[in-house]
Amino acid sequence: MKTELAYIVIDTNVLISAGLLPQSKTAQVLALAVEHFVIAQNKDTWHELETRIARSKFDRYFGDSGRLRHLAKIAQSIHRFEVSAAVSVSRDKTDDKFIELAIDSGASILISGDPDLRVVKTFKGVEILSPAQFFERFSP
Repeated sequence: MKTELAYIVIDTNVLISAGLLPQSKTAQVLALAVEHFVIAQNKDTWHELETRIARSKFDRYFGDSGRLRHLAKIAQSIHRFEVSAAVSVSRDKTDDKFIELAIDSGASILISGDPDLRVVKTFKGVEILSPAQFFERFSP
């Protein structure tokens, strides 16, 4: 009997970092997350990922088709949710969408390198972990 994987939310900064340096600890975190969870996304978080990864400052890391390959790889491991939760908890209000997504998806973990999110630590059953904390908890 196959058990259903739980959902996890991963902040844009972590998803992009994993693609920039494929041999990095952050890339290992993404691989672990995909192994143990299904990545929750919604329209707003996916749009942020698409627009941020397209920035010219990342050109030297991704090459001609690297961005598309990285987005396609992530897309294979996501489940999309509609937005219904509304919170105001982060110091940077643009980050609230990740906590809202965690609530909407029933995720208990949000991985983020963003200090404005990490300072929250826990909100309504959602634990906010740095990539290092997540790796320490889930690596074999």
